[in-house]
Amino acid sequence: MQIRELEEKDFGSLRALILSVYDEMPYATTFASRPGGEELDSLMRRKLEGMRESRVADLVAVEGGEIVADCEITKSTESGGVIGIIVAKEHRRRGLGRRLVEKCAAKARQHKMLEVYAEMDDRNEGAAAFFSKCGFREQEGEDELIMVRSL
Repeated sequence: MQIRELEEKDFGSLRALILSVYDEMPYATTFASRPGGEELDSLMRRKLEGMRESRVADLVAVEGGEIVADCEITKSTESGGVIGIIVAKEHRRRGLGRRLVEKCAAKARQHKMLEVYAEMDDRNEGAAAFFSKCGFREQEGEDELIMVRSL
């Protein structure tokens, strides 16, 4: 398995991963409804533009030429960013997500981020447990669960 920065050639494979995770657990994504082609194309363009401008650290895990996981930290304040991670169902609970978080956090530090936030639906107990194992701690949130980790 290879872990590397997201590239334009990954778009088709990443789209497929996003849709499979959405179909499995829509509450675990940031989409209000199942995203269409234009919405996914826009997301991919924003990811690459953010990487070029050092506002986004985005790493993917590739196996057999397919994206099986994606981790992104987007700078949202002067010193912090928001993390998002998706892992294909068959690759979960094997340490891949944790490896991606650590590598992505190292990239975020290079972009001068000092802390990272994870925002999730409070029904997503699996994500909360995962982020807790990755060193995040719970913070007060209005309608969602927010967890934070210092870098």
